[in-house]
Amino acid sequence: MAWVVALLAGLLALEAAPAAWAQEEPSCETSDLGALGEEAGSELQASGSWTGEDCDSRFRSGSDAHTYSFEVVEGGRTRIDLKSEGADSFLYLLDEDSGRIADNDDGGAGLDARVERDLAPGTYLVEATTVGGRGRGAADFTLSISRVTGCDPVHLGALEPGIDLTASGSWSLDTCGSIFVVEHPAHGYSFNLLQDARVRIDLTSENGDPVLSLVSATRGLISANDDGGEHLNSRIEQYLQADTYLIEATTYLERDLQPLVADFDLVVHLVDEEAQQNSFRIKVEAAHTPAQVIAGEPFTVHYRAGNLGSGDLVDVAGSVEVYVVGPRVYEYAGPIAGSADRWQAGVSYHSGEETASGTSVAIDEVTPFTVTLNRPGPSWVFIAVITSNEAGDEVGFHGIWKNLMVLSSLTFDTVRVKVDEADYRVSAEADDDGVVTTSVKAVANPAEDLDEGLQGKAVYTAGVLTRVLDGIFQRPAVAGVSVDEDVEPEAVTITSPSSSALRKLFAEQYASAIAASGLPGGVAAGEAINPMDVEDLVLGAADTASAQYASLAASWTALQERIEGGERLSLAEALVLQSQIAYAEKVVAPAVTAGQIVQASRDTDLGWEDPDVQAMAGDLAGQASCGDGATALGDALRAAGVADVAGMLALDAELRPVLPVYGLANDSVLCGATAVDGENSRFLQLLAIDDNEEITGLLASDPPPPPAPSPHPLRIIARVGEDGRVEHGVELSGSGEQVLPTVRYLPAGSPVGEWRASSDVEVEGGAIGKIRSRRLADGRVELGFQSAGGDVVMADIRYVPADAPTGVWLRSGEIEVPPPLAMLE
Repeated sequence: MAWVVALLAGLLALEAAPAAWAQEEPSCETSDLGALGEEAGSELQASGSWTGEDCDSRFRSGSDAHTYSFEVVEGGRTRIDLKSEGADSFLYLLDEDSGRIADNDDGGAGLDARVERDLAPGTYLVEATTVGGRGRGAADFTLSISRVTGCDPVHLGALEPGIDLTASGSWSLDTCGSIFVVEHPAHGYSFNLLQDARVRIDLTSENGDPVLSLVSATRGLISANDDGGEHLNSRIEQYLQADTYLIEATTYLERDLQPLVADFDLVVHLVDEEAQQNSFRIKVEAAHTPAQVIAGEPFTVHYRAGNLGSGDLVDVAGSVEVYVVGPRVYEYAGPIAGSADRWQAGVSYHSGEETASGTSVAIDEVTPFTVTLNRPGPSWVFIAVITSNEAGDEVGFHGIWKNLMVLSSLTFDTVRVKVDEADYRVSAEADDDGVVTTSVKAVANPAEDLDEGLQGKAVYTAGVLTRVLDGIFQRPAVAGVSVDEDVEPEAVTITSPSSSALRKLFAEQYASAIAASGLPGGVAAGEAINPMDVEDLVLGAADTASAQYASLAASWTALQERIEGGERLSLAEALVLQSQIAYAEKVVAPAVTAGQIVQASRDTDLGWEDPDVQAMAGDLAGQASCGDGATALGDALRAAGVADVAGMLALDAELRPVLPVYGLANDSVLCGATAVDGENSRFLQLLAIDDNEEITGLLASDPPPPPAPSPHPLRIIARVGEDGRVEHGVELSGSGEQVLPTVRYLPAGSPVGEWRASSDVEVEGGAIGKIRSRRLADGRVELGFQSAGGDVVMADIRYVPADAPTGVWLRSGEIEVPPPLAMLE
């Protein structure tokens, strides 16, 4: 193994740096520790204290330092540890002329310092100092200098066909440092390759992050890899010439940043190239991302994966996983098992038309990824496939990198818009780091200083022009809504693009459609609901939505033509346009879709059992899963001022089981409308004007109505006094607080059967009502409560016995007292 020693010496010579500037010779004493022995395990030790009055550090002002010298008689790997329980130690290794060779903070356990180097024979100095300085107080330390053993490579033998070379081990704090980056623990292995061949080297670990390096005895470092295998594992596979090779198995993390002990396995395999060519070969054939994306904005990653080999994956009962990674991104799909119709030789699958080839096909299991990158600047994603055999062992890996630019906000070329009857030029351009700068200039006076509010309005209008009006008919949510030439357009006015405006408009139209359907009268008469009547209700809503879309689409076309003719989009038009597209996407589209589902069920012999009809309903259900639909409908009806909301909700509860798609249609609308405020906020973020109060105010929803006040659960309390009077009060449920009104006694001589009332009982600063009481002929006292609204509430348990003890509070059954009328208004 002499070649290994020579090779390591050469590598270490490559990493040796010129001597640092020598420091001024200190006046403090240097303690000589003597010579480090040649034998394995030799060690020099010292201990001391930083007292706050020691010599100054050469390198760290305000810190105590002790200096030691030692001699290396025979060159080799040397480890220097500086440990302290009371301070954050810092270590410097110097040559005998005080030139700095290395330093370290926290290279040992916890806050301890460590330097590990291959040192040539000679004299060296060590400065033991601290990070915190004298202000942290006194602390003790120990210093050890030792010869590190077990760093020589382990020879694995000769690599032969059919016989893998294997090794296993652990990385820990005491493992030798890497020959390349000494702070990282590493193990070395060597092997002989007797003839030229393709070799695969796998380094795997369950809780470490492996890194591989491969060194040739004749050519030096020839390959290195991190994460080339499955997940964090490393792999090198390449054609090698006959030679002797050194493998270094190390980790991505330094000693003190990785798990305390991380086990690993190393496998060196001679690849049978002929068998490999006749086997399956799963690869990512193509990947597609936008060239530019916006920070925080989801985008789609499409790919095509195929079997480019000559064998079928089913031959090994294998499976394929596809994943995408990027900065703070990890998404995966699968596994997709090999079978008679999956992953055969020559097959290719695409996730979308963006990556389709002339022979690739679409399957349900291969779908695009949705990815979000949050930091502006040049970035990347990596799309990969992992092939596993029946035992779950990885037998194939391939991936493709895609570079892209992440922008801080939307960009657009210079456009002209109108705000308050004045024209402005607006542009948004990105620099090389993806940072977008938006410019707003008045056409009449480009040098004019514009206030932030005006600039925000101009940018918003430009954003609607470039993001909404351009390509409005290609937006996915409305692309499936067609304009029937036989439909008479029905104009609709949307007051704002806010959630509250959309919910209110939908609720008004819904209440009108329900009233016109005749369904409330039939249900009130106790008649069973005919499903066909509910289908007609859904179809009627779809017809209305289609007529409204026809009107909206005509207005958009006219607006596009005017802009193309040289007119400027105004702020008012931008607000109307965003309101219209929000209504079309969130209200019109689900209603039209529900109508298409009902019509499809009528057009097929299988009706609602038809698989295509069920698939359409399933897609609509995916839009209707944001919460309790009945609750959302009730809130919308109340916000719209619809009368008899309770009755409407009771009818809704009857209609849903009769025709589930009726409920899905309503819930889809309400879910979409509720999401609009968040989408508007995101739109302003994309334009970098989300902090502009004038713009946010234009798009904001109406504040939600205050929650209805809850009734007060309580018990009436009463006790008999020595003088025969009965004292009254209430005890609030939950808190147990007792409230006693000012006038609260039933006189001892009050007439039998005559109700008497206390003064107001006040809870949370408001009067909720009065306690009522009367004497009965049998000597008992009956208790009750009259709310502030005049309602009389009587508990089941409400009598004070005739022989009740004096001075003891007795409690009625629990009652609920309605809140005052003033709170309900």
